[in-house]
Amino acid sequence: MLDLSDFFHLPELDPLIDRLVNDVPGLIVVAGLDAQHASAQPGGLLPSGHNMIVRILMRRMLVEHTSARAVVVSERRHAFRVPRQLRDRVESVTVEHPRDFPARIAGAARRWPDLLVVDTMSSQTTPAILDAVGAGVRVLAQLNTVFRGAAIARVLRDQGVSHAQLGDVRWMVTVQRFSTLCAHCRKAVALDPEQAALLARRFPAFEVGATFFAAPGCPHCGGRGRQGDVAAFDVFRGGPETEWESPGPSVLPLSFYMLRLARDGYLTVEDVLSLDTEQLQRTFSELTVREAALATTRAELERKVAELEAANRVLEQRTEALMSLQDVSRALTAATSLDDLAARICRYARGVCAADRVVLYYLRSPDTAEVLAMSGWGAVAPLERLDAMTVCGVFSEQDARPYEHLPPGISFENPQLEARQLHAGLCVPLIAQEAPVGAMFVHATRKDAFKPGAVALLQAFADQAAVAIQRAGLIEELHAKIVALEAAQEALVQKERLERELDLARQVQQSVLPRSFPDVPGLSFAACNVPARQVGGDLYDVVALDARRVGVVIADVSDKGMPAALYMGLTRSLILAEAQREHSPRAVLVNVNRLLRMLGSPDMFVSVFYGVIDVVTRELTYVRAGHDWPFLVRSGETHLLRGEGAVLGYWDEIAALLSEETTALQPGDRLVLYTDGLTDVAAPDGALYDRDRLRRLLQGLAGESPDVICDATFERLDCFRDGAEQLDDMTLLVVAVA
Repeated sequence: MLDLSDFFHLPELDPLIDRLVNDVPGLIVVAGLDAQHASAQPGGLLPSGHNMIVRILMRRMLVEHTSARAVVVSERRHAFRVPRQLRDRVESVTVEHPRDFPARIAGAARRWPDLLVVDTMSSQTTPAILDAVGAGVRVLAQLNTVFRGAAIARVLRDQGVSHAQLGDVRWMVTVQRFSTLCAHCRKAVALDPEQAALLARRFPAFEVGATFFAAPGCPHCGGRGRQGDVAAFDVFRGGPETEWESPGPSVLPLSFYMLRLARDGYLTVEDVLSLDTEQLQRTFSELTVREAALATTRAELERKVAELEAANRVLEQRTEALMSLQDVSRALTAATSLDDLAARICRYARGVCAADRVVLYYLRSPDTAEVLAMSGWGAVAPLERLDAMTVCGVFSEQDARPYEHLPPGISFENPQLEARQLHAGLCVPLIAQEAPVGAMFVHATRKDAFKPGAVALLQAFADQAAVAIQRAGLIEELHAKIVALEAAQEALVQKERLERELDLARQVQQSVLPRSFPDVPGLSFAACNVPARQVGGDLYDVVALDARRVGVVIADVSDKGMPAALYMGLTRSLILAEAQREHSPRAVLVNVNRLLRMLGSPDMFVSVFYGVIDVVTRELTYVRAGHDWPFLVRSGETHLLRGEGAVLGYWDEIAALLSEETTALQPGDRLVLYTDGLTDVAAPDGALYDRDRLRRLLQGLAGESPDVICDATFERLDCFRDGAEQLDDMTLLVVAVA
């Protein structure tokens, strides 16, 4: 998982983040403008990436506080990725509809988590967030806004936060991304007196004579003078002691952060001096674009509503014309849904005999009856299930007979009063093919009896209705069986498809992983790979680049299954191809990252360690692209091979994030490369086999052959796991120097 150390940031940020992570409970707001709201127009605001900062802070808090639990409330499932070793401490609550957001936040707060993470602050969610904070829950929430520092308090007030509640706001971290100067054409420039005077007024600690930079443009940046981007932070410390009516400056102002970036050659002095003006101008541009989009959307919605209303009027007219032409018998025969058929029967029965109330019962089985439909009974709630004899026991013949009582399963608060209102009643059995299907009870409240002609007509109608109900019931049962059969077939097809995919993925992975290593004088190799499932996402290889150089690589793809296997194969092919073209490991991975962004899946990435060993000079040149630091075992001691780096496939430009390191190898050295599956191995009690345990194990194996080191390491890991579930793929590659 990403951390602040995985991308460039100023060191002044680290102690503030440490204070934030270990502060008392309160509200922590991470502000910025995300990709959904930021402009794609040239010169517009860049997506801030504050969602990534929220994920980093959440992970840091859980790592710092080992017993802490977190609840994440989000509109998007899996909005915040969590490392496997922390997943059992994080619960996700997905909001299906925005109106449910406050209730979901309140429900999450009632579980008393150590950390509540909310991915949206708005006028709808902010009051619920502050209620949770007031109850003593630490809340980490993100806010989409162009404001920073104390100005965010005005946004919170507009969202319903009272002056008293502002005291619960502990931290407000704003992140904004800026286009950086092109590293190829960047050069130092001298400040003119006016710029120096402005900087001196704005920054009392400004150092006269400090070096700043500019970039005129070159072919690498397309003449723009800018290439890539960098994050800038503003950190404001709040709390109950803050005077919110006249708050002080941020403990780490954005302007100071940008000045430091300008000193380091990432931005220009003009970027610092025109921060507020450019921010206002770009914000106005964003609002203009958004207003135009809203106007277009509103016009489109109005047009569609007008079309729907016209279509609805036509549909109503056609429905009325159709029903006026349909014969009752044909309507009953055409109905296949029991609910629809029952509603029609009740409606037609009232018209046939001028009844006020109708209840229709259906025999679901020889022992069970249910009320299928009612008409004219108002808000009366009948029993849903009845004994079949309760319904069928009231008639002994197949013809309608008088019944002047409340129908079975129906009761009122005052049954005697309601019973007196039932002046006339009939019980009509529903018989189809000499078998009872159900019964129909009709009542009149304004006449004393039903005329014989109306009763005969009702009986004839009931005979047709019984056949239609029996037919619809059989169709419903058949449909339910078909649905169950289709579901079973779909499950079987899905299982077979998954098995085929796993088999294909296994073949892809086995074709990628080497079966043997090249014969290199003075070097020997051994590797071991144990996937967590049938197919893993780890990669290792040893490649003889030429007569003098040999490349070693280990990688870990962010996913599992067939996608990871294909992504792993693509990564290996690209590394092998670029390694033949470029001697520099850093250049190889920069090119591989560019090709992965073009060819690979946008939601996947891979961590890579790639090194080149000169077999003559015994010199190792390597790049660590977000991968775990390897161990160099020498004379019974272990040393970490460090270096700056970021994962491949995630950012478009990572050249500035990768450092190429060089170290000399000595006879007897053991270079140990591994994936994080080894240090994430969990014992039954939850303890992890961390880097320190692995270091001590390798120290004890110093001087052993690569095969012995691999076998002993995995034997020790298996003992430590003691039957517990393997959480991640485990891969180990050992290089021995003779």
